[in-house]
Amino acid sequence: MFKISVVISTFNRAHLIAQAIESLLVQTFKDYEIIVIDDGSTDATKGALTPYLDKIRYYYQPNQGISSARNLGIQKSRGEIIAFTDDDVSLDPNWLKCIEQCFRDNHCDVVGGRVLPVYPSNTPLWIRNNPTKISGGVVIYDYGDKTVVFDPSHYRFIGANVAFRRQVLNECGGFREDLKYGSRIGMGEDTEIIERLIKKNKILYYCGNALVYHPVDLKRLTLRHAALWNTTLGRFAARQEHENSHQHFIYWFGVPRYLWRGIVIDAFRLCICLFYYPSLYDSCRNFFRKAGMISEYRRMMRKGQVL
Repeated sequence: MFKISVVISTFNRAHLIAQAIESLLVQTFKDYEIIVIDDGSTDATKGALTPYLDKIRYYYQPNQGISSARNLGIQKSRGEIIAFTDDDVSLDPNWLKCIEQCFRDNHCDVVGGRVLPVYPSNTPLWIRNNPTKISGGVVIYDYGDKTVVFDPSHYRFIGANVAFRRQVLNECGGFREDLKYGSRIGMGEDTEIIERLIKKNKILYYCGNALVYHPVDLKRLTLRHAALWNTTLGRFAARQEHENSHQHFIYWFGVPRYLWRGIVIDAFRLCICLFYYPSLYDSCRNFFRKAGMISEYRRMMRKGQVL
């Protein structure tokens, strides 16, 4: 049995995945295995992985989404600790060493690490200065370089850099596979599993020295992408709010009244920010996130899940 199993799920990233594998093969921590779950790729992903088949364990499944791929990775893994990362990242050589040490020193159940964006040279300055506002376009998780108990006021760990004790994943049942909204891209599976473990009083730690570097794709930093991403995120947020909130909302047409008020305010802000892109992007994010929440509440109402 290995100390750590690293699970990477991939879909049509033949041009990028070798970089992730190469950065795993030079880890200073040696007691680990690499598991790659190909979630129905139609490009040359398997060919790109062929040079590494003697160093990794490769599994193919028909396209079912990232949660399904991760759960298959859990089933196939043989490690005491199961770490997850993305198929387009570069990993610090001490990534696994820091994760293992955090588990060992703190007797914790979950460790989330730091994710830093890598910008192309032609990235506009306003993007570099506002990475956390660009949801989905810039992948970042950064609370400094310390190792500390997870702060519940912080954002939940993200799938590009998170690790669990096997026993914890077995107890909680893995990742939810129903968090998809009409596309292969899951949304919120990372947040949902962390929320579930917090409710079970599991011990979570943030390890700032467990570093992952995530490339920034400028093609994803358009208003259209922001609208699509945040609409989907809003749908997830509505489901989470409905399942977990103990508040008694006033509903208009099956939707909490505060959302109708909020989207009107955001629409107004969109209009007055047309000529200042950073504020326009932020307003677009807020507007479409509420639009997604309204859409999901209406869907749940039609199914009788909301009065």
